[in-house]
Amino acid sequence: MQTETENIAIYRDRRNRVWELDFLRGVSVIAMLFDHLMYDFGALNGWLGNFYEINNPFINFMNEFAKNYWTSAFRLYAHPFFVFIFLFLVGTSCSFSRDNTTRGALLGVVAMAFTGITYVCRAMGLMRYGVVFGILDCIALSILIAAAVDGATRCNKKLNVIVPLVIGTVILAFGIADKFWNYSYDGAMWDWSFKTENLFKYIIGTRAYGDDWFGIFPWVGIVLVGLYWGKTAYKTRKSLLPRLDGKWNKPFKFIGRHALVFYVLHQALLTGLVILLCLCLGYTVRL
Repeated sequence: MQTETENIAIYRDRRNRVWELDFLRGVSVIAMLFDHLMYDFGALNGWLGNFYEINNPFINFMNEFAKNYWTSAFRLYAHPFFVFIFLFLVGTSCSFSRDNTTRGALLGVVAMAFTGITYVCRAMGLMRYGVVFGILDCIALSILIAAAVDGATRCNKKLNVIVPLVIGTVILAFGIADKFWNYSYDGAMWDWSFKTENLFKYIIGTRAYGDDWFGIFPWVGIVLVGLYWGKTAYKTRKSLLPRLDGKWNKPFKFIGRHALVFYVLHQALLTGLVILLCLCLGYTVRL
């Protein structure tokens, strides 16, 4: 029989990774890329000084299509669905890691650097608000919380499995109830300008601000439920669907394995390509 260390080593080997986790993560990242690409096309009439003068049919079509997408019922439901999948897989992957504390801390540094970059983009007019507590911050904190829960319950196998589920479910339930109350009765969930006195609320999730916002409630709860799933469904650290793996899913798995790189770099690359396309068509950027 293989030891736990050997099984973890198998997972960490690219040739023997649990393919469905990389695949689903890749699908989620592709959905994010499309979502942000549509944001770029939808913002062109604000970014380009001569947008209406050039009146290019293709750019006009993409601008209109992107705006319709962002206000559609499809995006309303698809966006949280893919976010759920991505964060759930973050938790599942935590059950494979030998050092979630280091992973969470390093990602926290990346998240803070990314936040700084967003405020540079805001100053350049490429982002409306910047990021205070976005998806990277949420994931970093989630991994650290998962590490703390795992460490505190490691001496008891039953608690080590069930506690993440209990805590995650409570966070999820509170977060969903809070969002329902705000959207249905209060109507004042979002701050349209940064308020220092609400900083803690932005992090907790009872108030919202920023171009990318994922407060602790309910999003961290999804990661902890994913951690529970990883501990129960992947005890052997092996794929549940080995026969379905093959060449057909390689692009998705590649993106899934490098999800962080894609997330950090994609917006600058997508925006740059869209702007470059527009410049080639005779548009000028509004300064």
